[in-house]
Amino acid sequence: MHYFRIALVAAFMLYCPSSFISAGFPAPLIIEHGPRNSTKIALTFDACRTGRPDEYDEQVVEILLREKAPATLFLSGRWVEKNADKAKFLSTQQQFEIANHSYYHPHLTEATDERVTRELTRTQNILKKVTGKTARYFRPPYGEVDERVAKLASEAGLTTIQYDLASGDSDPALSAGKIAATVLREARGGSIIVFHMNKNGVHTAEMLPAIIVGLRQKGFEFVTVGELLHTQQRTAKEDMKRGNGEPVNR
Repeated sequence: MHYFRIALVAAFMLYCPSSFISAGFPAPLIIEHGPRNSTKIALTFDACRTGRPDEYDEQVVEILLREKAPATLFLSGRWVEKNADKAKFLSTQQQFEIANHSYYHPHLTEATDERVTRELTRTQNILKKVTGKTARYFRPPYGEVDERVAKLASEAGLTTIQYDLASGDSDPALSAGKIAATVLREARGGSIIVFHMNKNGVHTAEMLPAIIVGLRQKGFEFVTVGELLHTQQRTAKEDMKRGNGEPVNR
């Protein structure tokens, strides 16, 4: 019985982002998705410098605003510095959540502790200065993260957010139709889906409307990462009450 309880907790902690310190459970370091029994999905968009003159996909932003689709935007510090007016505009839209995507967009698992911390805190300061908001979430560049990097992010006041569904929008070999079909087929309750909004996504604007409409027709609701994790925290607390203090394995 003791082993069974441990297994339940271990399985639960793989995806639950809430701090369970008060209930005797530490918060996990890396979040890949929300609760699977939810109808909520988080659309997320990354933006880093590309070296091109135009690094802002206005069409993508216009689609999200027109469709009233909430999204979490992971912005690199360098991107914000170059696109300060756009970053400030995005931060004023209530449906958008601004998050940290490092400064230079390096391979953080190969960087020193000092470099990782500098990447995160520098971007935090830039986001605060430009948008007036303090980011709570961080996505590692290239999706490369380990426990050390996630721990350093936590020490900087950030929760590390990965994803369970990569749209593939940065792959020029994939058509808009194929990307949309894959996302519609693979999305599940609690999914965190990653796209790009710096024109690094070849077909992002082209396939995004079909994805938004298609997922809504399937009964899914779009929320920010913060809202998804808040839902998860509430669900976990309810599970713990029903299970006499033990989280329920999903």
